Amino acid sequence: MISKINLIIIATILIIVSSCTINSNRMLRTPKNYEFDKIENELSELEYQIDVNDQLTFQLYTNNGFQLIDMFSATANGGIQTQRMMQSGVAGAGLGSGGGLYLVRIDSLIEFPIIGDINLVGKTIKEAEIYLENIFSEFYVDPFIVLGVSTRRVFLFSGSSGGEASVVNLGFNNMTLFEVLASAGGISSSNSSKKIKIIRRTKEGIKIFNADLSTINGINEGNMIMQSHDIIYITPNFNLGSEIAQDINSVFSFISTISIVWLTLTQINQ
Repeated sequence: MISKINLIIIATILIIVSSCTINSNRMLRTPKNYEFDKIENELSELEYQIDVNDQLTFQLYTNNGFQLIDMFSATANGGIQTQRMMQSGVAGAGLGSGGGLYLVRIDSLIEFPIIGDINLVGKTIKEAEIYLENIFSEFYVDPFIVLGVSTRRVFLFSGSSGGEASVVNLGFNNMTLFEVLASAGGISSSNSSKKIKIIRRTKEGIKIFNADLSTINGINEGNMIMQSHDIIYITPNFNLGSEIAQDINSVFSFISTISIVWLTLTQINQ
């Protein structure tokens, strides 16, 4: 009898250990006393920079964009037609692809009409517009260029129970961490506002920041401007009690099922 009891106890312990899921869903853990990259004030003033795999919208107008102003002064009959031309990007020079997209390839180059491959990675939208205007000035009179990025997005992991990750589009220029969190519904009660990791790929390598938004002192960190492909991970609160209870309940359910089956077989054999 004693040996059977010992076997049952050993089997129960093995089941508990093998089925333990405490904190198994946590990602991107850092060692104790890990030194995060510092969130400088400049990161709150850093404009969005074009990156690899971005898709750009491109429109070119001549005469410093005179057509844009002239379209709005068109007559009522012709106003709708010219406004549609402006939205499709074909007014003036005829370049604009009618809403087409220009992909920033993995080699950082973008293929534009006439001028071919150009590297715009690392430039802000305004810097890229001025850069292209200087190049196209060899072919057009006073070119005026309008650029946009249609695929700016960050990856937000905000759940402690899993299945709550989302891709947040940066629909506005220079969106901050506060705006991204607000777009996703804020920080839930199961997550910690003290430990928000931002992982960013830069020319110098991968940088990992930690934002503490639990106090008013975190305003500057919350105003950090997000860049495309940033990873934002909100660390879940450490809720040991409930996770242990869930594991124990699952083990006891398994044991009770086995016991019922064993008792049933014993009664049949008798």
